[in-house]
Amino acid sequence: MLHRLALRSVCVVGVLLGSLLAPGADAAEKWGPFRGRIVDVETGEPIPGAAILVVWYEAVHTLAQTNEKFFDAREAKADVEGRFEISRLSPPFFGFRIFPPGFTYFAPGYAAHSEIVTPPDGQAFVEPTVVRMRRLKTRQELWEKSRARPGGVPDEKMPGFIRAINVENRMLGLDPIGPRPERQP
Repeated sequence: MLHRLALRSVCVVGVLLGSLLAPGADAAEKWGPFRGRIVDVETGEPIPGAAILVVWYEAVHTLAQTNEKFFDAREAKADVEGRFEISRLSPPFFGFRIFPPGFTYFAPGYAAHSEIVTPPDGQAFVEPTVVRMRRLKTRQELWEKSRARPGGVPDEKMPGFIRAINVENRMLGLDPIGPRPERQP
C-alpha cells in the first residue's frame, strides 16, 4: 500500500514537472498582441466586420490524463481594411499551465480557406498574417457551413462573434442564437 502511494506521488510530481519544464512550452508567443488581415481569397478585397476570437484553455492535470478548461478569450472585429488586433493578455503566475491560444474567425457568407504568414516559418498572428476566406456562392454551401460557438467559452466573452453568426442566420431565415441558458448545479 505504501509502495503504491509513493509511486502515485512520484507520478503526480513527474506530470507537474513535465508540464513546467517541457521544452518549448513557452517558446511561441501565446499572450499577444495578435494582428492580421482578413481578405476574400478570390479578389483580395478586405472583409470588414469579420469576427476574430482568440481562446486560451488551462491544463487541468489528473492522475490519468490532462484535461482542459476555459481560461480566457478576447475578440476583435475586422475594420474596413480587414485589419484586426487582439490586445495582449496578461500572463498569469502559473502561465505554463495555459495552452497556446486557438484562433477562430467568422465572416457571414464566407468559409475559412487559408492563412498566409510572412515569413512562411513565422508564427501566425504574431508575424504578418493574412487570413483568406472563400465566399460561399450557393445556399447549399451556406447551409453546410458550421455556425458553432467554440466550446466552453462564455457568451459574454464573444458578443461580436455571436453577432456575426446571427447575421448569417438571418441570411438563411434561421432564428438568432442568444445567450446559452445558465447551467444548474
